[in-house]
Amino acid sequence: MIASTRLLSLSQTPITALCLLVALSVVDARAEDCADRFKALLVSGNGDEGSVKIDVTQEIVGGMTSRNYSYQVAPDHWMTEMIEPAGQWTLAYDNVMYSSIDEGKSWSKVREMDSDANAEASKKAMRESAETTTNAACGEEEFEGIAYQTVEADFVAKLGMEMQNHHKYWVHPETGFIRKAFYHMKAAQFESKTTQLIEKAPDLQLPTPK
Repeated sequence: MIASTRLLSLSQTPITALCLLVALSVVDARAEDCADRFKALLVSGNGDEGSVKIDVTQEIVGGMTSRNYSYQVAPDHWMTEMIEPAGQWTLAYDNVMYSSIDEGKSWSKVREMDSDANAEASKKAMRESAETTTNAACGEEEFEGIAYQTVEADFVAKLGMEMQNHHKYWVHPETGFIRKAFYHMKAAQFESKTTQLIEKAPDLQLPTPK
């Protein structure tokens, strides 16, 4: 009886090992899928979802916390409205950057810019940063009564200096829209934590100064 039990145990060992390998391969595949999904979100964000309004809160670690509204109707037509503390507003339109010190009642030209080139440079930097992605994790988290899919990971960005980053996205399970995002960035002499609440704004209209 002892011998037969031992034989049964030995005969099951390869099957157990095989099951373990299969389980590990499934875990690896899921981790890879999660990393790929993070990279896509990092580079493309919400993609061409039309006009949006973003409520942005940024904490400078060891310093101040600020809040602003950021609006965009197109990559070359956007505006930032300072809320806390109140301050200068910024507008981009038709390849020109403007500023306002009277809450958008009047605009002064700051400089000309190349929106297409800036957008491509930003996209290129994000694609390069995406290749450094590590520690990707996907899950589910309730927000506003909805079970959002969460996608997060670490990556390194090099924009003049090396910056360690952790991004987390809350993605609507049906539409794929990023409703919330959290960014934690660390550099040699600087650290910040930023939360964005993003909403579609199909009726959004921004100033068009001449």
